[in-house]
Amino acid sequence: MLALALLAVLSSPADTLVVGGLADPVLLDPHRATDLVASGIVSVICEPLVRDRPDGASYEPALATSWATRDNRTWTFTLRAGVSFHDGTPFDAGVVVANFERLRQVRAFAGRASRLGPLAVTMSLDHPNAALLATLSQPFFTLLSPAQLAGSPRPVGTGPFRLRAARPGLVELEANPVYWGGAPRLQRIQFRSLPDEDALVASLLAGEVDVTSALTLESHAKVEDSPDLRVLDRPGHNLAYLALNNERPPFTDPRVRHAVARAIDRPALVSTLLGGHGQAARNPLPPSSWGYATRTRELVHDPAAARRLLAQAGLSQGFEVTLLAAQASRPYLPAPLRLADRLRDDLARVGIRLRQELAGSWSEYVERGSRGQFDLAVFGWQADTQDPNDFLSALLSSSAVGTTNRSRYRSQAMDDLLTQARRGTGHQERNLVYAEAQALFQKQMPFVPLYHLAVFTAARRSVQGLAFGATGLMRFDKTWKRD
Repeated sequence: MLALALLAVLSSPADTLVVGGLADPVLLDPHRATDLVASGIVSVICEPLVRDRPDGASYEPALATSWATRDNRTWTFTLRAGVSFHDGTPFDAGVVVANFERLRQVRAFAGRASRLGPLAVTMSLDHPNAALLATLSQPFFTLLSPAQLAGSPRPVGTGPFRLRAARPGLVELEANPVYWGGAPRLQRIQFRSLPDEDALVASLLAGEVDVTSALTLESHAKVEDSPDLRVLDRPGHNLAYLALNNERPPFTDPRVRHAVARAIDRPALVSTLLGGHGQAARNPLPPSSWGYATRTRELVHDPAAARRLLAQAGLSQGFEVTLLAAQASRPYLPAPLRLADRLRDDLARVGIRLRQELAGSWSEYVERGSRGQFDLAVFGWQADTQDPNDFLSALLSSSAVGTTNRSRYRSQAMDDLLTQARRGTGHQERNLVYAEAQALFQKQMPFVPLYHLAVFTAARRSVQGLAFGATGLMRFDKTWKRD
């Protein structure tokens, strides 16, 4: 009886959903936020013009009810009527124009919005972009009340929940009773940051936390047998890859890059490091992207072929290089040092000798990777949309060298294909171009795709109506808790 009474005290109230995590949001300014924690919070408070459907292949109305374009450069949007921000400010075309002026400054949005009428805007882009709707669906492009567009704004949006309080360890939201999509069934959402994974798992098992997407493989094993919890295991819209510095010999030679690709046993990485919760990669896109090329070749583990390629490149005796590593784990990189050890062992079997060089912090690791201060390094990408442009332009375009193109790969042919795809009309036309881009990737092998890691979400069985967007962000407008 005492145990039951204690559990009742610890459990969250029936009208409150507690979302557990392991970090506080860095910023709650949607236009400046870059971390996943902030994205998950601001997307509940603020809304974009369009929203991606769960299948990721199309878009649905949000604050815009319809849109049209003839050339992918000039777009028109009809806005939803009768919507107000949480501070009472009416939503209209002037608000959209003001938000996109700020987005030009803080996110380098390549276009301008102009007012056509009280509920109509035109979006004129600097260059044609068929991926515009994918861009606009991201949490970073949600719209703020005009009163919040200067300085360091609070997230005052039009969404189903509004910000009540934010302090270290806790962000509290309350229901928006006049939400245009219907008042939520929940009255409150609390985003709690726990000190470590053990505390998160303990709070989940005790009923103090209702749902979390911060589970690692080890945490997954601890909670999957609980009768009070259900664990969802979904394909991850991510990629872990081995970056080869294309500007440093011997990785200037594509034969050497192909040798590295053939030396690595990807299925073994999935089975031993990921516990089978993932998929070996062969493309620079994850299978969850609608542009994924299904006819590209598997990157078969073939050490003998790797040694032949090294011999053809004049490196029959092998060579020695450094592998930059960091101890900090990421969503796509749960065990970075164990992965580094596996790569070292695989490459040693074909004569490539790795010296591990440990960065002092994740920020140092990213900075050195962005500057090209490495021979080999493991990185990854988790996109905010399922549009292929989000992955391919970030990882392979020449313009991204020095930022997200950490392999420092430059190819005019690839740049031309990515530009052509952004100018395409419709998925069918763009798919053909993206298939060609992935075939070119496999021919030149600028980096080595390793795996796509599954994403875990644990929720108490009392939580009903939990929904996920195409890229995994949770939606709570229809969520409720049964007794």
